Order: sequence, then C-alpha cells, then structure tokens
Amino acid sequence: MKRNGRDLVYYLTLVCVPMFFAVLLGLYLSKLSIDKHVDDFGGIYLKTLERKIESLTNQAQVIMSHTSNCRSIKSRLKLWPSVHDFVTVKNGQVMCQSDTVFDWVDPSLITANLTPGIHSYPKAGTVGHEQVLVIVSQDKKDLDTRGMAVVSLDEFINYMDISDSLQYEKLAVWIGDKCLFNRSQYDLESMHYFKSQRFHIELGVEPTESYVRYSMLMFTLASIPLGLLISLFSHLIIMRLKPRFSLIEEIKTGMKRGEFYLMYQPVYDAMGELYGFEALARWQHSKMGAVGPDIFIPVIEQNGLGVEFTHYVFSRAAQDMALLPSGKTYHLGINVPPEFMTCPSFESELAYVLGLFDALPVSITLEITERQLLDDSALTQIDAARRLGVSVAIDDFGVGHTSLSMLQRLNLDYLKIDKCFVDTVGVDSVNAPVLESIIELAHRLNIAIVAEGVENGEQVEFLIHRGCQYQQGYFYSKPLMVGDLLNQLS
Repeated sequence: MKRNGRDLVYYLTLVCVPMFFAVLLGLYLSKLSIDKHVDDFGGIYLKTLERKIESLTNQAQVIMSHTSNCRSIKSRLKLWPSVHDFVTVKNGQVMCQSDTVFDWVDPSLITANLTPGIHSYPKAGTVGHEQVLVIVSQDKKDLDTRGMAVVSLDEFINYMDISDSLQYEKLAVWIGDKCLFNRSQYDLESMHYFKSQRFHIELGVEPTESYVRYSMLMFTLASIPLGLLISLFSHLIIMRLKPRFSLIEEIKTGMKRGEFYLMYQPVYDAMGELYGFEALARWQHSKMGAVGPDIFIPVIEQNGLGVEFTHYVFSRAAQDMALLPSGKTYHLGINVPPEFMTCPSFESELAYVLGLFDALPVSITLEITERQLLDDSALTQIDAARRLGVSVAIDDFGVGHTSLSMLQRLNLDYLKIDKCFVDTVGVDSVNAPVLESIIELAHRLNIAIVAEGVENGEQVEFLIHRGCQYQQGYFYSKPLMVGDLLNQLS
C-alpha cells in the first residue's frame, strides 16, 4: 500500500518521540545507578580504611606503651619496618626518641595537640611544602602521654592497600589537607566525598570514563525495547481513538456541508388518518456513504455536539415543513439529546428553535428517552417546554428505568411504546402482559399512547381494541423523504 508524506511523518514521530524520552530515561537511570554504586563503593572503602588506621594506631599504642623505655620501644620497632622514627611525649616533654626523628618532623610537633590517629604534618625544613604522616597513640592510663611514629607516604599507601579499581580508578584519600595522590588529576566538582567521623581522613571517588560510558551504553540499549513498546502502545491507542476523533470532525464537517437530512416516519390515528410524523436524522457521507444513526448519534451525545446538532435538525425540519400544504396542522416529533435538555439556557435555546416554525402547519413534540428522566431536573425542563407550547413524549418507553413515582409527577403528553413490546402481540412471550400493563398505565395517567413498530393487521386491531390512540410502523409506511411525503399528502 502506498504511503504518503503524512504517513511517513506520523510513523517517524511515533517512533522517534517515545524513543527520545526512553533514551533520556535510560541515561537518567544510568546516572542514578552510577551514583549509587559510587556511594556504595565509597562507604565500604572508607570503612576499610578506618579499620586499617585503627589497627595501625593500636599497633603504635602497643609498641610505645612504655613511653620512657627507649630500648623496649626500639626492639619492638624492629617488627614494624614501615616506621622510620618515633618520639614519646608527656606534658610537652620528650620522654624517648629515635636519633633522626627531628630530621623528619619539626620540634614543634612535641607541643602540638594531636588527637590519636593519623595526621599529615610538615616535614622539617621544607616550610610546609612536603608532608609526612604521623601516627599518634595515647596512653590509656596516662592521657597526657602520647606516642608519635613517623611513616613514609609510600609505606603508608602500601600498608593501606590504596589501589585503583577497574570502575573507580579516580580515587583519592586526604589526611587533613594532604592528598595521598596528585590532586590535580581529579575533577573535584564531580567527585563523591566521604568523610570519616573517627579519623582525619576523607575519601574522594569518581568513576572511570570507560565505566560511565559502559553503564550509559547498557542503559541506553535497555531503553530501546521500552521506547518501541511505548511506540506500539501509542499506536494502538491512536488507532483506537482515531476513528472516534475522525468521526467527530466528519460530523462537524457534515453539518456544514448539509450532509445530514431528515426522513419522516408517518404517525396515524385510530381512524387510520395521518396524524403527523416523527423526524429521523440520517447521514449521507460524501465518501463513507450512508452512516446509520446508531453510529453517529452516540458520538454526538458523548462529545458535546448535542446542542449544535439539535439546532441543525430543527433548522432542517423547518425548511421541510415549510413545503407542507396549509389547511391542517400536523404533529411533528423531534428527538432531542440529553445535552440539549440539560443545558443551562434550555428555555432560551428551545424558544429560538421554535421560532423557526412560526406560521408553519406543525405542532412540535419533543421526544426524550427514559434516561433523561432520572432526576427531578426533568420536571423543570418539561414544564419549561410546555410553557412554550411544546408537547413532550417519552420515546421507547419500557426499555429504560423510569420509576412509577417519577412518571406520575411528569406532565407528559405522549408515551411511545417500544417496538419490542408491540412485537409480542399474538406471540406467547413473557413480555406480552407488559404491553397491556403499559397501555393501562397510560390511560390511568391520561397520557396519549403512540405504538412504535406496528407491522401487521393483528397488531393494529389489538392496539385499537386496547385504546391505543396513535400508531407508526411499516404497516402504514416506511420513513419517507420529504419529497415522497409531499407526494403522499397530495
């Protein structure tokens, strides 16, 4: 089947737009996933470093537990080769020290108020340009006594096992202001930071570019089926709703083009004389051909076109009725949708359309369905119509839910019995007694009866015998075009 440009644009839009948002969602989820993995990794890595630093501090505390026994401390340090020098201090006074400790640190370290743990300290003689790591321990019995061990950076990194990972090679550890790696290689704004609450250390983690690209690629590929699924779902919804929306536009266009026309179902009295007509809307579409009222009427009622379509029907009926010969007034029943009956300006709207029939030989009857009589507002609507000289009929009575109490309160002129009850005449059916009950009810309420769908003489005789005043159906005539109706009248 040949596709035009509009079809191509439709399908491109249908695929590309959902795919675009699906990919955006995939990228967003990949960022959330990366951030979560970074946070999980950083938290675990920080706890690992804290445990190792705590172990290192405990070792220093054991080695330098006898702060004044230099020989004992030195012998213990032989089992700890990563420590270069040491010094023990009490109340700012050196208790014991190695020979070259002050080659590493400035003597001011002795009076520095350092808490137990690991610290970065300026190396002696470097004016702060070079730092060394100092492990500080504290005597549990004598809190004024501290032991301080000097550790080289490389040896500390080796002990901590601070190494790059496949996913997080951009990892940095700070001790105080001292970064154990070259700080310039990191993007400080994009790193995730984890600060220890126990020691003076901070961890910075940034995922590798390859890991970020891999994660984004995987989530993007995973989002493609989602985008296609959304496209398919959208297409199904559009295809389901398209006929409805298209039909709405076609109805509006049809009214502008005058494609809707009226046929008239004759109504006869008990004497067999023509009493009037029921106007039936029909649609001859320019391309679809004849479209049944069971298709377009529900669309009109469900999409707010009831008032506009009622105006159209009344206007078209007035044009047709203007062709009737004078000398007799005919009953004209016109079906009105719920929207017209319930609109706030119902009385003024009805007065306007009735003005189209001034001086025409017809008497208007509004035919409403039982579902329009479900609340007390129906009383007000019907009374307003009757004040304007319009009769009111319930159409297809018996198939709805009108309560007896509501029926007693309504000022109705006609009760139209649905065809399904008329068909029970001469037939052994459970609905057969219902027909007689409806007729008896209408008589008691002093409401005229119109029987719909009369198709044979037996039905005619039965209805006349039971006091049914008016009848319509194929026994008398099929719905007629206005030209055929005029010929019949002449």
